[in-house]
Amino acid sequence: MSLHKKFSIIVIASRNEEDFTLLEKLKNKFNEHEIILAVDAENKLSTEKLNQINLNINKLVKVPNSTRGKSLNAGAYKAENDYLWFLHIDSQINKIEKEDLDRLQKKQLGYFRLSFDEKKNNINAKGANFRSKNFNLPFGDQSFLIHKNLFNLIGRFDENLIEGEDHKFIWNAKSLGIEIKQIAREIVTSSRKYQGNTFWQTFKTLWKTFNQARNFKKQRIKNIYCFFMKDPNSKDSKTRLRNSLKDSNLVDVFNLHCLKIVKSNIDNLDNSENKIVIINNSSTDRYLQELGLSNFSILSLSDDNIGKSMQEAYDTCASFADNIILSGSDVPELSAKHLKNSVKHLDTFDNYIISTADGGYCCFATKLKNLENVFSRIDYSTDHVLEDFIKYQYNTKRSDFDLIDVDTLNDLQFMYKNLSNKSNLTKEQSELLQFIDKRKYA
Repeated sequence: MSLHKKFSIIVIASRNEEDFTLLEKLKNKFNEHEIILAVDAENKLSTEKLNQINLNINKLVKVPNSTRGKSLNAGAYKAENDYLWFLHIDSQINKIEKEDLDRLQKKQLGYFRLSFDEKKNNINAKGANFRSKNFNLPFGDQSFLIHKNLFNLIGRFDENLIEGEDHKFIWNAKSLGIEIKQIAREIVTSSRKYQGNTFWQTFKTLWKTFNQARNFKKQRIKNIYCFFMKDPNSKDSKTRLRNSLKDSNLVDVFNLHCLKIVKSNIDNLDNSENKIVIINNSSTDRYLQELGLSNFSILSLSDDNIGKSMQEAYDTCASFADNIILSGSDVPELSAKHLKNSVKHLDTFDNYIISTADGGYCCFATKLKNLENVFSRIDYSTDHVLEDFIKYQYNTKRSDFDLIDVDTLNDLQFMYKNLSNKSNLTKEQSELLQFIDKRKYA
């Protein structure tokens, strides 16, 4: 069995691209990896050209109204392997070997040294390599390599930018303290954009780089908030409530109201020192788009075992912020204030946990970086989840209140009573109460 890392190689091409010879070279040299071509939908590929392309790739993605960021994201979305390698169609890979890909570690963002296909651009290559090595600022021509979870944690390329999407992506990575690793091999790129006046193009590139750095630079992320979400219409959610009410539509709408409350919490937490990460536990992410949440970082971890999903989310995020906060999405009483206060408790304690009335918990905040397998040890189907969970920890503060995790009709009624007795409800919480009133389940 091969011990090599498995990559999905994502190649992007514009609407005017005619030269696809890179694809055949990739297939011949990296045939164990998945090859994806993301091409502008307006590129009028002939049948002959299309047939030739399809012989050398695993997937063809046609991207309407494409930008480079949109094409890169579309390719990553279709990727099936754990690691991603982003390439431009005019790159040359003659000097790159399979072993170079294996040098990338799971929590690194890798790139290659740059050279151009014409010697007159050597000064540009030296400048790019100096900038990359000394300031950790490689650009897309140097070909990014990254684990898929790390890519999704950083957040996708900005699809609205005409140029500079690679530069912004790097600053987003730097704000998390991600190690940016040079792989000491050269990738050769085309000198097409320097044709004509090389000096002027070099000056223009430098000017853009300084301008973009000023716009894209971010402060260091302190807190990563992870929200575990599921498609509100999923029949795998709230099964006990569905069985007791015999009204799946009501449960679907209830779930949607809960997600709108979470969206309100996210909006209150979305600032420069916080990173918002959505853990998508469903096979679709369409509901996140409909809720206006698709611009946040999304980790798709659709494992049926919630403990394994929590462990993977924690393992992905723990190295990159002072504090990690894991939060459920089906506790309507849980507010942004609760979540902010959970971080304040970490000034005194290593961990802080908000408990639920059914013996579980709905929020866990920690400043520890080595909670190995603590989440996946627990059987989450019991009524003593919190008790078992705390056994594996020290210096943990439990909340002096319980919130209601709604799994049954009784839970729904208790939650309704608790929320009704509170002042300063959010608009979304009030709308949930109104919905329950109308359906006569209060």
